[in-house]
Amino acid sequence: MSIAIHCNRCESPAALLKGISWDCPACDHRMPVGGGVIWTAPGPPPPSSPIAERAAAVGWLEAAEEVLRARGGGPRGLVTRLNGIRTERLGDWQFLVEPDTNGVALVLGDPWGAHVTAASRFMRRVAVFGQDADAARFMAVRAAQEGLANVAAVVCGRGMEDFPFRREQFDLIAVVGPWRRETSDPDEERSLDGLIRGAFRYLRKGGALVLGFPNRFGLPAPHVPAPGGARGRGLKGTVASSRSRLVRGGFPDPQFYLPFPDFTDYSALVSLDSRIALRYFHGTYRHPRARWKRVLMGAAIESGLLPLVAPSYIATAKKP
Repeated sequence: MSIAIHCNRCESPAALLKGISWDCPACDHRMPVGGGVIWTAPGPPPPSSPIAERAAAVGWLEAAEEVLRARGGGPRGLVTRLNGIRTERLGDWQFLVEPDTNGVALVLGDPWGAHVTAASRFMRRVAVFGQDADAARFMAVRAAQEGLANVAAVVCGRGMEDFPFRREQFDLIAVVGPWRRETSDPDEERSLDGLIRGAFRYLRKGGALVLGFPNRFGLPAPHVPAPGGARGRGLKGTVASSRSRLVRGGFPDPQFYLPFPDFTDYSALVSLDSRIALRYFHGTYRHPRARWKRVLMGAAIESGLLPLVAPSYIATAKKP
């Protein structure tokens, strides 16, 4: 372990005890370790998940393929989803934020690990936090099988209230998949504001934030669920509301990008402030027959014509 772990109750530094738990000497709180995962939610760790056991036996990619095949869909859809799971091009947003590559990244809500794999290529250390126990165990298996030695911690908890990290610990925070609302706050709007404020607290000065937003119609992010089947709730909202939230959360100059034109390649990101992106939105969403065009786009995605590998847009911001 080469990343500081702190008590998620009193924030004091924790110590690893015999490889089975992180113990806090200040308040005697214990965070158990099992299956390569630090468990920070109240109660004992859940039983080992079938997806993690299968991944350990046959390899993470074959296990993922089995899960997706069991959920139905034709060969085109299976190949499309697997490409989204395994490609490192999902991390091309690094060029937008230019993080300190000698620093530490925290990746949230990455159910299959494609973003973690990408981040591990350009950051010195990577920590992973997930809200789904099956996904967390699967992530630990994938990191081990791919030899990602700089993935220093895989953590599973309910939300930011279970973070075993200290403030200003990270140089990059990426929320790139479904993120369930905080259990203490059932309101989705306030929950997103809380997530942004929390990210601000955990970022160092000059650190970068990346948020992936699926579109308001539920496509395509919910079609790439966590290994355990929990879909969670994606971050939804208009660009205007997202911009105002980021500014309120302490990020003065957020930037927004669209994977253009076919949602398949982050290296083709186009600024939402550019003329070409505005033309795209005008033609697709503000056309008199926009409803019909949205239905057509959804049908194209469902048929596998448009790969399901990217949210509708991403936001990037720097902590001043």
